[in-house]
Amino acid sequence: MSDTQVQIRTVSPSDGEGLRRMFSRASSETIYRRFHIPFPEVPEWMVALMLDADHLNKEALVAVAEEKVVGHAMYARLGEGTEAEMAIVVEDEWQSEGVGKSLLLELASRARLRGLQTFTAEVLEENRRMLGLAGMFAGTGYMIAGDVYHVRMPLRTASAARTLRRAA
Repeated sequence: MSDTQVQIRTVSPSDGEGLRRMFSRASSETIYRRFHIPFPEVPEWMVALMLDADHLNKEALVAVAEEKVVGHAMYARLGEGTEAEMAIVVEDEWQSEGVGKSLLLELASRARLRGLQTFTAEVLEENRRMLGLAGMFAGTGYMIAGDVYHVRMPLRTASAARTLRRAA
């Protein structure tokens, strides 16, 4: 996989089937870590939400490899301010390959262009990969309540470089 090119691009309505297929390949743990609910099958309303982007207050990206959607990242601005809640998922086979990092860096870049300054997220304590990704941003803060971390990621700088080759 490391020599396979991954393209990060804006989501389109035609990506719905690709998202459904990605979730059918994902483990129940990956789905639980993303949604905090043990969906046996990701519901259609959630897929529709993941496809909804106005490119200002809501943005969504997909990672595509070998013509398959292998990851998804999104943000939604919180009110009129400069914060947005973000979420990311990468299918199991592509985890720890730099896909999540590339999705998050691109999402942050687009968010900064739209005046956003901070991402927030709720991350399960067991989701060490996502907690590690959040640490890419200098000044990331973590507050734990029960088994959920409330994470605040200032978007001013990222301490990691892009790790995936971009498709031409």
